[in-house]
Amino acid sequence: MSNDAQTLAAAVLTLPAVPGGWATKVVALGAHSIRLTSPRDPDAFLDDPDVNSEHARSGYMPYWGYIWPAAWDMAQEIVEYSWPAIGRDALEIGAGVGLIGLAALAAGLKVTFSDYDPQAVAAALYNARQNGWAEAVGLVLDWRQPLNRKFPLVFGGDVIYERANHQPILNLLDAMLADDGACWLADPGRGRTEAFVMLACRRGYRVENRPLPQYPLPQRKHEVTDLWVLTKSARLRAP
Repeated sequence: MSNDAQTLAAAVLTLPAVPGGWATKVVALGAHSIRLTSPRDPDAFLDDPDVNSEHARSGYMPYWGYIWPAAWDMAQEIVEYSWPAIGRDALEIGAGVGLIGLAALAAGLKVTFSDYDPQAVAAALYNARQNGWAEAVGLVLDWRQPLNRKFPLVFGGDVIYERANHQPILNLLDAMLADDGACWLADPGRGRTEAFVMLACRRGYRVENRPLPQYPLPQRKHEVTDLWVLTKSARLRAP
């Protein structure tokens, strides 16, 4: 990832053209009403031959246009949580259109939206801008190439569903999570979750778990979203 890609992501103020176009709605998160723009038909990305051919070699799939139920649950938790007055910089990984980061902005945190796909970063920044959060930052980020920059808070919604992502995410946390920071990961109990938790523990992370209340989505099934909180153990902290 080049510095040019990072700068471009931070500067984007408009939406790119995407298959199926865009749609905007107003959503409620706690006491906040937020304008949220997302792809009108996320399935159109999977059916688009140009998109598929571009990413086929890396195995990447453009899932960023979907807003998964776990993201809604985590966003609701973030706006209702009492955050400390210090250590307010937050990094959202796998941001997609930025719902979780928008919740963090509404809660008073300083947010950097990151995603592998520049279109996702552009969408997240557009959503921040249209809600008046011009200070939000965007970052095109490959988990396999973490940066030498620390964040006291890292958020991710539904990002540990593939075993291939477990090592890169933990490597990223090794590099980018502050020694006294915390990483919140929301997951709907997918089959790979236990493997990720076991790997994180072996890597020396302390892992705590609790269920999140469900955000009231239409026709939602009664699945449970888990919040996994990762913090670094003493042996991972700098002396």
